[in-house]
Amino acid sequence: MSIERLHPDPLIDVLVADLGSVQPRRPAREMLLIVALLVAELLLFLLLQDARQDMPAAMATPVFWWKWFTFAAIAGLAMAAVLVSLDPAATNRRQLSRLWRGLGVVAPLALAVGWLIDAGAAGRAALLARLDWREGLDCLMNVGLLSLPLVVAMGLLMRRGASTQPARTAGAAGLAAAAFGAVIFAVHCPHDDPLYVTVWYGGAVLAVAGMARLVLPRLTRW
Repeated sequence: MSIERLHPDPLIDVLVADLGSVQPRRPAREMLLIVALLVAELLLFLLLQDARQDMPAAMATPVFWWKWFTFAAIAGLAMAAVLVSLDPAATNRRQLSRLWRGLGVVAPLALAVGWLIDAGAAGRAALLARLDWREGLDCLMNVGLLSLPLVVAMGLLMRRGASTQPARTAGAAGLAAAAFGAVIFAVHCPHDDPLYVTVWYGGAVLAVAGMARLVLPRLTRW
């Protein structure tokens, strides 16, 4: 071996000169931070907006719990998918594949349950009255605003991670953030009609997920 080959390459020295140590990810800690942000956001929201006045009566109806658990389940699955996908070694694991499939099954199944509840309801009003577009636009705005801090938090997590499918991870991040926002807003919103929830809540969740899919990959490291 020649002596010249033993000398370090100056180009390598330049490339590694600005490198710093990278702290390993801690998924449990990241999840706790998300939960803390959710609790803080819920408390702040309740300070600014009162809880629905008919909460005790609403909690006695199955449709209220359908609305709440639907978006809680979507948020939980999407959040789990995000945390797992941020580890490049786990991107192709069966665990992540099950989470993606779970997301694909939970949303349509939950909506189908809502339609079953709706089919058994008596005295349905006219379609436009049920959609109540003025309240619906307010719902869209509120769910979107409540999701923004969570979208920012997910973006920061993505910068610390190394997803090999950033667009899919970003879409799941937006889905989780918007579904968590819907869970918070449900404490205030008096509308439990499955048609209303499907159109306005569902529209808000899809809009935020689409926005996150477009924006967040630009912020990732890889």
